Amino acid sequence: MTIAEIDISWQMNGETVRADFSLKAGVTALIGPSGAGKSTIARILCGLEHRAGGTISLSGKTLLSEAIFVPAQKRSIGLVMQDPALFPTMSVRENILIGCTLKSEQKLQEYLNVTDTKRLLDRTPTTLSGGEARRVAIARALAANPEILILDEPMNGLDPKRRRSMMGLIRHLAHKTQTPVLMITHQLEEMLFASDHALLVSHGAILEAGSVEDVLSAPDTARLLGIDDAGSIVNATVTGKEDHLLLTKVGEETLFIADDGEPIASKLRLRILARDIALSPQKLDGISVLNQLPACIEKITHSEKDALVTLAVNKGGPKLKSRITRKSCDAMALSEGDEIFALIKAVAVKELISDAPEHVTAP
Repeated sequence: MTIAEIDISWQMNGETVRADFSLKAGVTALIGPSGAGKSTIARILCGLEHRAGGTISLSGKTLLSEAIFVPAQKRSIGLVMQDPALFPTMSVRENILIGCTLKSEQKLQEYLNVTDTKRLLDRTPTTLSGGEARRVAIARALAANPEILILDEPMNGLDPKRRRSMMGLIRHLAHKTQTPVLMITHQLEEMLFASDHALLVSHGAILEAGSVEDVLSAPDTARLLGIDDAGSIVNATVTGKEDHLLLTKVGEETLFIADDGEPIASKLRLRILARDIALSPQKLDGISVLNQLPACIEKITHSEKDALVTLAVNKGGPKLKSRITRKSCDAMALSEGDEIFALIKAVAVKELISDAPEHVTAP
């Protein structure tokens, strides 16, 4: 469901630039290199830039047009900047309640639970870690009951463990509270781990918009973010466990991956790098590679050193990309339309997201 329609323009480095996009439920990553205009877009959405033109519509209400400019305090958009900007002389409780417009104590408690801030209420901001301060800032923004929550580089300055925890929190709160989240980032990892949708921006313009899978596979994404091997995104469902491995379904095929304790029926998002997929004209016996998925070659793109082979896994499976040498491609005489087997080591599959079903616990 579309939450907001945005078509805005502003001056950037002496030129007029334009961003035209929509926001949907869930987490949308606004991704692009430094200086691309990501934070400016956020400020325009929030009503903090008065020199922008165009139109903004949120839940059917016009916030910006030629005749209308709704001020920031009336836009129902929560913004959490890189600096949490908590009031140091107030307790966490007072920081969260200062702009609270919720009429339901139950809803406030839900936001405290989902941000894991209830245990911090009696502390002061100076005693909080970076991750704790970010969570308090998010809880404060949610307490204002926004229709959209914008997070500007929420993982900056956090160590790897806290980054992973924060990415999980962002995804969880968007789905649990039903508050759409626009997450500004320049990191591919954050887009892949936390987001449902993605927008790729460069010099103010939206170059790509759509699912995370579509934006990841776009050539502009690799070029702008300096990605050598974007790989493939695969959605899978856990169907069983065997010898310390998970059995997952991709289409109608089974994919073995490492078992990190996910319960049966969990929905996973997996990333498989192109360099980790080998090709064989037939299924092979007596080798260590467990995953041998039947597929059809859709496209072969040659470069000076190698070949990128786009595969469609049989029986409704995902699209995969395999990077092999030109020598191997020529020796196998590969052509578009050929039937092939994609060989993938279970340990090479990287799990990005695990959405466990309600009321299911790991065995």
